[in-house]
Amino acid sequence: MKTLITALALAIAGIASAQTATPAPDARQPQASSGRTRAEVIAEVIEARKNGTLIETEADMDVAQTRKQAAK
Repeated sequence: MKTLITALALAIAGIASAQTATPAPDARQPQASSGRTRAEVIAEVIEARKNGTLIETEADMDVAQTRKQAAK
């Protein structure tokens, strides 16, 4: 019985210390801004889709590889 009470007391103490502990800092680093607005980036993506230069599917990847080999 004494062991059960001790284990329960340790568990409660662990929960209490976990709640009062400071949260870990966010591991993600802020990304550097490229100086373009969201609208500019969206316009570039739309233009790349029209030109066929944006790789979206495996077929697009095959076309890109073929173009690369033909350019050599």
